[in-house]
This record gives sequence, C-alpha cells and structure tokens, in this order.
Amino acid sequence: MIRRVLFICYANTCRTPAAFELAKSYARKIDLKGVEFDSAGWHIAFDHAQPETIEYLKLKGIEMKDFQPKPITRELIEKQDLVIGMERYQLTKIKNKFKTLKEDLKGKLFTLKEFNGVDKKELNIPDPYKTEKKRYFEILEIVEKNVEMFVKKVKYINESS
Repeated sequence: MIRRVLFICYANTCRTPAAFELAKSYARKIDLKGVEFDSAGWHIAFDHAQPETIEYLKLKGIEMKDFQPKPITRELIEKQDLVIGMERYQLTKIKNKFKTLKEDLKGKLFTLKEFNGVDKKELNIPDPYKTEKKRYFEILEIVEKNVEMFVKKVKYINESS
C-alpha cells in the first residue's frame, strides 16, 4: 500500500508545490483515500511558491494557501512510501546523501514520468524557473498530466493490494 508520497525538486517553489496541490485535488476527484502528499526541495531560496505556480493552480480552481517550501531531510525521506522527483539527478542525490538508507530506498525512488511508465529517454520535467510565463505554464501542464496519471496509478495499486 502506498500511504505517503513526497514530491521533490530543486527548490520546492515551482513544480513540486504544483504537484502536491494537484495530487490532492485529483485524489479527491477519484476518491483516493488514505494517501498523504508532501513536497520538498534541495535548495530553499524563497519562503513561498512562485507566483506563476500560484496563478496556474488558481486557473485550475485550486487555492494555494500558506505554502512554505521545505528542505529534503533524512527524516522526511525515511517516512515515505514513494519519493517522486521531477528530474533523475534529484533521486541520485538522495542515494548519495542518504547512503545508509540504501536498502530502505529500493523501489521507492522514481521520477514522476518514470513511475507512470514513460520512455526512459524522457524521464525529466525541466525546471521552469526564470522562463517566460508561457513556457512555465507548458511545464506545469506536463506536471499536471503526469500527476493525474500518477494518482490514478496509486489508486489502482492500493486497490489491488
């Protein structure tokens, strides 16, 4: 059973706050219960989500309230059933930083696209930070499409176990 999911990216201000909020929204829509979503990043540079992320979510009917980026920690990683990165290198960094968790991390680390079964050549979702709004929204659409698939797959896995 998958009960706890952590979305990770570089700064936890763009892709992962969107993934976190979208996952909660899609979970409600498909009646996925008992799964907690969270998000974190490697480098916390701001105390808020990026304005483009907030605007994108608002256009989807999702109000982001009181979001505060948080750092990736050992304690946060340890309690997850899945750690979902936006880019492959973020998962490699977890393996390198938390080497003593090697056995615990087996079968828990995926990129969002990888978990959904996307071609191995296309595993990364690029960081939209400092891109124009159109590109930013295009990337968040990729995040949204993959989060929707992800939530449906988690529901299927949980119902099958």
